[in-house]
Amino acid sequence: MFSVGASGANIKERYRLNRFPLAHKGMGEVWMAQDTLLDRPVIVKFVSATGMDTDSARRFRREALLTARLDHPGVPAVYDLGQHAGLPYVVLERIDGVTLRDLVAEHGPLPIEWVAAIGAQVSSVLLAARQIGLVHRDLKPSNVMLHPSGAVKVLDFGLAVLRDDDRYSRITQSGDSLGTVGYMAPEQIFGEPTGHHTDLYGLGATLYDLLTGRPPFDDPSTRTTVRNQMNAPPPRPSLLRAEIPSELDDLVYTLLAIDPRDRPDSAAEAYVALAPLAWDLPPLPGVLDDPAGAVRTYTAIVGRVPPQAGPAATPPAPPAKPDAEWAANQAEQSEAAGSFRAAARQWRQVAEQHARLHGDDHPLVFDARRRAALAHLPLGEPNRALRQLNVLLNDMIRVNGPEYAKVLDLRREIERLSTA
Repeated sequence: MFSVGASGANIKERYRLNRFPLAHKGMGEVWMAQDTLLDRPVIVKFVSATGMDTDSARRFRREALLTARLDHPGVPAVYDLGQHAGLPYVVLERIDGVTLRDLVAEHGPLPIEWVAAIGAQVSSVLLAARQIGLVHRDLKPSNVMLHPSGAVKVLDFGLAVLRDDDRYSRITQSGDSLGTVGYMAPEQIFGEPTGHHTDLYGLGATLYDLLTGRPPFDDPSTRTTVRNQMNAPPPRPSLLRAEIPSELDDLVYTLLAIDPRDRPDSAAEAYVALAPLAWDLPPLPGVLDDPAGAVRTYTAIVGRVPPQAGPAATPPAPPAKPDAEWAANQAEQSEAAGSFRAAARQWRQVAEQHARLHGDDHPLVFDARRRAALAHLPLGEPNRALRQLNVLLNDMIRVNGPEYAKVLDLRREIERLSTA
């Protein structure tokens, strides 16, 4: 450990550290500092002197390079990389905010709108990571920070891997943790290949925590937690909080699927499901600043820029007031693109919007529920589709009687699927 004087250590005759470290995190120490050359606050992270060896130095440098490689406003900027008194360090953008772990500890389960807003922003970061083949592998509430502007920052890329690039190949060390139990995906626990779907599991676990105020697997021991993760997804969050919208409940449930193939195709599906729910955000006392702040006014205009066509395009932002027609168009586009799980969620969203306007028993509600059920057939989930169709059939009979033409059509459709 280097000495810290009354005015703080001076790194590279440029970065003046505060008197005491801000935190001990993983293999490093985190210090608040002042960049005296550019006269701005920064964060300086060192490899801990007590754990310093060749492997830890290589891993530390690798984390800095991966973080710098991911150029996205939802990731702290990397300003500098060097060595002081034999200890590697990295200089990062200072983020004034609160981690999601501390936010939930202070406020309890977050408002639905804020869960959606945070999740949509994290989804955007995961989309950017996927474009360069980067997998974070340690997504959890303590590694995501909410800025006073409402912007989200994803932190700590110490376990990240980059596909097909030997310079950033995985470095293992005896006794290292490969993630956080309860938040890392089952394939990661078993040491199997990881990818974009691994981070989707971490997103689902984080959303679960924000919605319910508790981790998805809140067991007394690591062994019990791992065993429960291997056996089944956690209880649906709606069982712990009844007002969670069905599309959000379904999204979290599928993100936490044991088999990566049962999770959404990409973070784009999560974004499309979350963005329409992130409107009319309520205040978070003591967390957010003036709603007319500089970041909000800037991003409000950026959000209007139309996406470019092509596989790397950002998912289209919903209109200022998302309606059932917009949601139905999104569902049809998802079906056309073969994203049937997203389509199922979106059709349920259409049904809820029509129900708010016309009541639960309106024909438009019934039609959207039918489309949502049928979207599960291409996913190889005929039993789930049939269960939803039978519930729908009973509701239609209750409203229209057993001889109504659409009731008869639905009954024939169920019979055909049951014998297929």
